Amino acid sequence: MSGDHLITDNETRQIAEGFLEASPWFGDVTWQRIIVGPQAALIVELRDTSSDEDDELPDGNRWSWKVNFSDPSGERSHLTHETVLKGLNAIVYSDHGGAKGWGFMKIRQWYVEPTQERQKLTLSRGDKSSICQYGLYGKTVFSTREESPFGSKLDFFEEQRSNATEKDNE
Repeated sequence: MSGDHLITDNETRQIAEGFLEASPWFGDVTWQRIIVGPQAALIVELRDTSSDEDDELPDGNRWSWKVNFSDPSGERSHLTHETVLKGLNAIVYSDHGGAKGWGFMKIRQWYVEPTQERQKLTLSRGDKSSICQYGLYGKTVFSTREESPFGSKLDFFEEQRSNATEKDNE
């Protein structure tokens, strides 16, 4: 793959932001600027990472991002550029058949678009969530799709929600 088709840090950050927006049960979200590359650990020890992003870094190192969050059980986790790329690769290069494969077609098309075209396109929050879940867990753990191919999202508590709303209005 040529260097002009690489998925940028900004693109992966937008995917992570969509994942967190689609998953309101994640808490304690904190974003960080980080240095990545072969000498990153040494550079972090020697320099204040809060300096301007325009600061020169040694060849092979660059500024990136990291987001920390906790799940409903309180367990801490994080996403980085590399984690999002791992999720993209798992979706694009794995053999997903049936409905799952059909659902990933949009992500696959986005992935192979030329850079300038790809950066004009927006993935849905559900697609962004799927990418991050594959990066974190190697599979889809929870659905964030607002609509299924067969109608609205399945809600086993819909009746209870309707009754609660009626009681609140009284």
